[in-house]
Amino acid sequence: MPASGKAKATTAERIGAELELIRLNVAGVIGSIIATSDGFLVAHDVPDLEPAQIAALVATMQAVALRTTLATGCGQFREVVTRGSDGYLAVYAAGRSAIVAVVGSGRLNVAMLNFQARRIIARIAEYSAEFERWASAQGRPDGGASSKPQGRDDAPRPLPVRRPRMP
Repeated sequence: MPASGKAKATTAERIGAELELIRLNVAGVIGSIIATSDGFLVAHDVPDLEPAQIAALVATMQAVALRTTLATGCGQFREVVTRGSDGYLAVYAAGRSAIVAVVGSGRLNVAMLNFQARRIIARIAEYSAEFERWASAQGRPDGGASSKPQGRDDAPRPLPVRRPRMP
């Protein structure tokens, strides 16, 4: 035990604390989730919502946004914010294999969220390699004997080239 008398926090406790910081530091945040880029739920702080479903959907959203930023020459995907009639959903890249999604009410201060989220996302990104190992252990029939997910490339595939139609 460290000299302070407290045991070192586990990774799960630290990421839970990061999600709580988002909610506490930004007015209008309802909750947030952390997922892997292939849609596995890592952690959540979303009351009254289905976090596993949100994880899968934001992974799809992130994949589309990633392709769009690359196709338009905007570089690597960092974040996307969507606004609905009753609130917001902000999706942030957290390292190469993790996503942080924040659900907010219509009163969400998006500028403050972006300001606060960048520091929190950077800390969460430090854990992203561990998230990938957790997800591969959940998704593999052998219980995750390999630390690398099977059948997945970390580099995006090239976009297809559209060929002109022949008359």
